[in-house]
Amino acid sequence: MNRARLVRRALVRQRGTAEQMLLVVLLIALPTALRALVDQGTSSLPFLTYWPSILIGALLLDTRYAVMLSCLAAVVSQRLFGGGAWFATIDPVRIAFFVMFCFSAGLILGTGASLRCAVRELDALHLQAEGFNRELRHRVRNMLTIVQALASRGPKAENPLDFYREFSSRLEGLAQASDLLRIGTETEGRLPEIAERTLTPFGKDHRLRIAGEPCFLPDASCIPLIMALHELATNAIKHGAWSDERGLVELSWFLAVDGRSLYILWKEQGGPPVSPRNREGIGTRLLTPQPGLDAVELNFDRRGVWCEIMIEGARLVDEGAAPRRPPPTR
Repeated sequence: MNRARLVRRALVRQRGTAEQMLLVVLLIALPTALRALVDQGTSSLPFLTYWPSILIGALLLDTRYAVMLSCLAAVVSQRLFGGGAWFATIDPVRIAFFVMFCFSAGLILGTGASLRCAVRELDALHLQAEGFNRELRHRVRNMLTIVQALASRGPKAENPLDFYREFSSRLEGLAQASDLLRIGTETEGRLPEIAERTLTPFGKDHRLRIAGEPCFLPDASCIPLIMALHELATNAIKHGAWSDERGLVELSWFLAVDGRSLYILWKEQGGPPVSPRNREGIGTRLLTPQPGLDAVELNFDRRGVWCEIMIEGARLVDEGAAPRRPPPTR
């Protein structure tokens, strides 16, 4: 295992120009010294001791340095141990040997480069998988925290059946929220995508106006915001603007001048008169300040509920993007 790890590190490591030039010199000097020590080239086959160096260079060096190593090895070996320059005299045998050398060296260089690229790609996938696992653990912890917050309000329900219905509804919203966040592909959610996909299942598109510039949300804010929007929409259908045929909901947002503080406003109008809640339901915690939602203000105005949410760490998708226009009312 340790040997495999060392080999992987050697192949994956990115080397600078100076280090690669030093390796080229060493991979030329070592086989040259070995051949000079053994037989001074009297046994012919002058390039024999240089093939291992070519293979090592193909694995450790960038392609251009590996090609440089091959060319230098060919010149040095032929001049010192092969009886002079390659083409001091031209004959079919020398040409044949030169062609075979080029083919062999090219095959080794291509194989080594392909192996090095494959190992680097596998290492990148390994690092990506580790990142996905860390993100998955983080998401699971956040999910369990939200489920715990939902369940902790159980004693406030009037009876077990009401608790089951409300709790099941929140879990369904949480499941829909998790579907919006794809682990590894995007660590940040986007508006308006999150708002549109969260509210579309309620079937009130013709009575929903959305306005705001496309922007990224911090990862920690995505699920809390989706659950808050799900809670507001649920309440609008039960008691608010979507409980009759006249009410509308406006959802808008904007970034403050600091470019990081995002303000989201949910505003209901045209529905039945609103009165404050008499009891605290299991969705109350979803509309309070919490990790991911830095500030939440909920107001039961008689003309319609409105809720303002502030999130730190957001940013525009495109600084030059034009604000989204709200869809026309049908």
